[in-house]
Amino acid sequence: MSLNSYMSLNISNSTSNPLPFKITKALIKESLEELFSIECEGFFESLEQDLFSLNTLTNASSHPSTPTTFNFHPNVLIDQEAILSIHNPYENNTLNFDNNEVKNYKGIITYIKYLGINHESALNINDSTSNTKQIQYKHFFSFKLQSVLIRLSLNKANRIYTHTNIIEVIKQTLGFYQDILHKEIDYSNIHFNYEEQELISQYNESDLDFITRLSHNNGIFFYEDENTIYFCDVYKNVKNKEIEYNPNINNILNQACISSIYKEQSLRTNSFTHSSINANTPLNLLSLHSSKVPYEQELNNKACYNEHFYESEYSFTKSIDLKTKPSLKEKRALVLNESLLAKSNIYHLSLGDFITLNYKEFNHQEEIKNQDEEKQDKASLLKDFIIIANTQILIDDAILANSINTNDHLNLKDLNLNKSYSNTLTLLKKNIIFTPSFKAKPKAPNSTQGIVIGESKDIESERNTIYTDEHGRVKVRINLYANQEELDNDTFIANDIDTNSSNLSSNTYKSYHHTPFLRVASHIASNHSGFFHTPRIGDEVIISFLDDDIDKPYVSGSLYNGANPSLVNLPFNDHQTSLSSKTIGVNEEGYNELTLSNIKDKEQIYLKAQKDYDELVQHNFTQRILNDKDSIVDGIYNERIKKVHTQTIDL
Repeated sequence: MSLNSYMSLNISNSTSNPLPFKITKALIKESLEELFSIECEGFFESLEQDLFSLNTLTNASSHPSTPTTFNFHPNVLIDQEAILSIHNPYENNTLNFDNNEVKNYKGIITYIKYLGINHESALNINDSTSNTKQIQYKHFFSFKLQSVLIRLSLNKANRIYTHTNIIEVIKQTLGFYQDILHKEIDYSNIHFNYEEQELISQYNESDLDFITRLSHNNGIFFYEDENTIYFCDVYKNVKNKEIEYNPNINNILNQACISSIYKEQSLRTNSFTHSSINANTPLNLLSLHSSKVPYEQELNNKACYNEHFYESEYSFTKSIDLKTKPSLKEKRALVLNESLLAKSNIYHLSLGDFITLNYKEFNHQEEIKNQDEEKQDKASLLKDFIIIANTQILIDDAILANSINTNDHLNLKDLNLNKSYSNTLTLLKKNIIFTPSFKAKPKAPNSTQGIVIGESKDIESERNTIYTDEHGRVKVRINLYANQEELDNDTFIANDIDTNSSNLSSNTYKSYHHTPFLRVASHIASNHSGFFHTPRIGDEVIISFLDDDIDKPYVSGSLYNGANPSLVNLPFNDHQTSLSSKTIGVNEEGYNELTLSNIKDKEQIYLKAQKDYDELVQHNFTQRILNDKDSIVDGIYNERIKKVHTQTIDL
C-alpha cells in the first residue's frame, strides 16, 4: 500500500521551507456564489515527540543531514499562505485535459487545531529489522484553508464613493489589499457597461461583503484559481472537456466519469416587481406612467411585466432604477430552476469549466440506439454544461497503514483504511449566464451628523459661505465616514500604490470623504408655498435616509455646536425665539434678524435689517398702535402721496 498521500498541504514558514503535511481527509466547497473553503486533517512526520520545539529532520528536507527548525505554534501558522495539492487519486486512470496533473488550491490558514500524536508501531517489520533511526511520530492537525479574499471580511468600514461606477469602486477597494492578495485580479470578462452613480455607500460592512453586494446585485460573479481572481459578467472562454456518463455503481476500475445526474427543486418565487415608495403620492392617475415590457428572451418570452414610474424622483439628477433588481432576481430564479446536480470521481474539474457529457457508451449498453430522432435531439440538449459549484470529499487513510501493529494479524481491508475521491457538481446549461443571489444592503442609521463643506477640504477658510448647485443642494462630510478616510489614506501611503495605473489621485480618500450634492428638507416645500434655506459651509446638519436606504441620504435638519453657536446670546436671551441670517462671508458679522422676546410684561417683536428694508403691499396697509410711536430718521425723509393725504388728530 502506498506511503504517499495523493493530497498534501504546504504552509508558508518565514524561518524555513514550507511546512509539509500529508492530508488524510479533506472537504472542499467552492462555487461561483461564495469563496472556496477547505476543511482538512493531516499529519506532520517527525523524529521528535516534542512538536513545539522541533529541531528535526524530515523526509521533506532537501539536505537530509541538515536539521531544519520548524515553528508549529498555531499563532505562527494562522493567516499563513498555504497550498493544498491534489494528485490523481487513481494513478492508472488519467483524463486527456490540457491541465497540469496536480490541482492546487492557494489560500490562507484561517483555523488550526493540534489533534495529538500517533507513532508508528515498533513491532512492524520495517522498524524491528533496522538499526537506523526513522521518522516514526505523526503529529495530527486539523486545518481550514480559505480564499485569501477572506481577509477582506475581518474589517468593518464606512466609505462614500461619488460619481463613479461599481467596477471602479471594486478596484479601489481591492487596491487597499494589493500587497496581501498575492493574486492577479482579472477584469477581462466584464463585458457590460455600468453607468456612473451619484452615490455608492459602504456602511458598517466588511470590504468582502461590500464588493460581494456590489457585484452580485449587478449580475457580476467572481471566483479564483491558484494564481488569479476573476470578475465576470460573462463566462471565461475555456476549452470544452468531454466526460463520459457511466451510471454503473460498480465502477471497480475507477473510470473517470459522471455516475449520476439528478435534480432538486423547491417552491420559490417566479415573478418579481420593484416599485419606488419614496415618490410623492400622485395627484391624479396621469402622474403614474405604466407600460408593458416583454421579458428578455432567455427568461420568458411569452410573458411581460409592468414597468412604471412616478414623475418625481428621489434626486434631481438621478432617476430610480426599477428594472435591474427584478430582472436579476428573475435570472436568478432561472439559474435555480435549470441547474442540475451530478456526482463524479473526476478530481481535476474546476469552477467555470465547460463540460460535454458523452452518453454514447451508456446508450449502447441500454440498447436504445433505435430511438426516434426527436428523442435523441432532446437528449442532446442535456450535454453541454458549465460547472457553477463543486463539493469534493477526499479520503486517504491508507497512508496510515504503517501505524498498525502487523502482529495483530488483521487484514488491512478490515481496518477501513481507504483511498477515495468523489464530488458533487452543480451544473448549469452553458447558454444560461450564472446570476448570483441578490444581497440586501445594510440598514441605514435613523440619522447621523455631518458638516456642510465647500469646494476645498478646508472648512474654516470657507465658513459662513454657500456652496450649492442649481437645485439648492449641498455637499456634506458625514462624521461616521471621516475616520475611515484617514485610515485608508494611511493605507495608501503604506502600500505605495501606483496611482497612475489605478486612475486614483494622490489624495484618493478625497473621492469619498463627502457626499454628492444632497437635497435639503424643509417644513414646507412646494412650488406654491414653502420655506427655503440653504445650509452654509461649516453648519452641522442631521443626515437622514429615504426608505432606510444607505444610498439615499438627505439633509433633514441642523444643530448648533461650540464652533457654530446660535446668534442669540445664551443664556441671557434664552427667552427669545429668533429667525436670523448672517451676512455671507468668512469674517462677516452683520445679520438680519426677526426676534420674538417672551418675558412677561416685556413681550417684544424685534426686526432688524442689516442694510435695506423694503415693503410691498399690493392693497391696503393698516396699522393700529395702542400707545406711543417714535420715529427717528438719521438721513433724508421723503414721502410721496399720489392721491389724498388725510390726517385726523383726536384731542
